[in-house]
Amino acid sequence: HERSYRIKRLETLKGLVTDLLRWGLGAVAFLTLLSTINVNIMPILTGLGIAGLAISLAAQNIIRDFMNGIFVVVEDHYAVGDVVKIGEYFGVVEYFTLRTTHLSDLDGNYIIIPNSRITELVNATKYWSQAQVVVGVSYDTDIRKALGIMERVGRDIRKDFPDKVRDEPQVQGILSFDASSISLRALIRTFPGEHWFIGREYRLRLKEAFDAEGITIPFPQMDVWIRSPEGFRITGQKTSA
Repeated sequence: HERSYRIKRLETLKGLVTDLLRWGLGAVAFLTLLSTINVNIMPILTGLGIAGLAISLAAQNIIRDFMNGIFVVVEDHYAVGDVVKIGEYFGVVEYFTLRTTHLSDLDGNYIIIPNSRITELVNATKYWSQAQVVVGVSYDTDIRKALGIMERVGRDIRKDFPDKVRDEPQVQGILSFDASSISLRALIRTFPGEHWFIGREYRLRLKEAFDAEGITIPFPQMDVWIRSPEGFRITGQKTSA
């Protein structure tokens, strides 16, 4: 995982270096060409200084893009391959330059965000990720038995996927008493980006284990009462809410 982090870091730095080389070499090549054809470049350099001041005033957003891009790299906010939330956008960092950050979201959309717009950032895969699994069981369930099954499934998951699960899964117990069920919660800390797979695998195995032990995961139900001249009576039927 340290090697994976370094690879992502190098991919990010590659975008930065590419930008710097493109702009720097382009400027040097242009000035060298002028010098080769005996054009005095000193007035041009002086003019560029004055023009640069005017351009900087007119292109403050572009300058902010570059400054934010530098801070992203220097402070290591994220790297290519990280899953991030920037404003309203959530996705995988596909490419990074000094001016823009490129994301792909779950729908396959390719999103390009100017770095100057990155004021708040959530990195979901920086150091570790976490799968949160909440499951509801019926009120007549032996809760201690259900929690024991959740712990056993968690141990099996960690044993089977040591390259994905970072720490021992934590079964926290009862989360809430709901209308039709008691909600239990487990937290599984994983290596970056592995929480989606581990969460799905844990839910699948937990459902199979609950079925084998006769533990029901209920769905919302309601009793239907019909009013008659004699009073209320129960119809004896239940329907899903």
